[in-house]
Amino acid sequence: MINYMLLFLSVFFDTFKNIYYNYFGKNVMKGHCDTLLFNEINCIGAVIYFIAGGADLHISPFSLFMALVFGAVTVSAQYFGLLSMSLGPMSYSVLFTYLSMLIPTIFGVIYFNNIPSALHIIGLVLMVVTFFMSCELKGETRVSIKWIFAAFASFLGWGFVGVCQQLHQSSQYAYELKGFLLWTFIFSAILFCVLFLFTKNKENEKPQKLGIMPVILMIFTGVAIGSINEINLYLSGVMNPVIFFPVVNGGVILLSGIAAILIFKEKLSVKQWIGIVTGFVSILCLGF
Repeated sequence: MINYMLLFLSVFFDTFKNIYYNYFGKNVMKGHCDTLLFNEINCIGAVIYFIAGGADLHISPFSLFMALVFGAVTVSAQYFGLLSMSLGPMSYSVLFTYLSMLIPTIFGVIYFNNIPSALHIIGLVLMVVTFFMSCELKGETRVSIKWIFAAFASFLGWGFVGVCQQLHQSSQYAYELKGFLLWTFIFSAILFCVLFLFTKNKENEKPQKLGIMPVILMIFTGVAIGSINEINLYLSGVMNPVIFFPVVNGGVILLSGIAAILIFKEKLSVKQWIGIVTGFVSILCLGF
């Protein structure tokens, strides 16, 4: 029962994160500095979450190295994930994020010698179909091309996040979970800070002035991101993957899609609806 409650919280927090990402990307973000500052504050929120949770800073050199790699990959994934939402529809941007499980799936086949089932193969084929259906360019072609680039970069980033999780959790240092994630977000915050200062000086770009409430919401978003990482890593080791992966990925896609329609009034074409349904089915297939 507790595991199912944690699963619900993971889906709920992830949907909340996507809603706020979409709002910030379309209503607040004006340039690269805003994106970098937003993500940096998110990471600080995640660091606060793990320190408050008693995470140990003293971890093995292996976990520390993996945290550095994981942090760099997370920086890329979060940046391009937010950028894709600012350039295109929330529903499709979220879909690409969760289609990224294609990468750790293939990695698992190669590295762990996991033989894919017929459903896995069907899921991979449907994933390719989803990609081509989502690449329809219309209206502002230049903006659409930028969205495709950002969405694909987000796809790669979140995919390699899954690979890093697999590598660490399959090692003898899996018990260092909290310390590993704490250092991951410390490194991520540092990287975002360096990129922010570099972008601000090179492009002479000034970030938007933020009030107290937006900063508080960003910190809470970071807390949500930290809890999502911790919950998902824990549940992936104790829950049946047949239940965990379809629910945690498909659930966020469905709730985020509903939020995109009800809150942000997104209107999808028939082709886009077919693409989303196809992507959802492909994730279900990959989860079995």
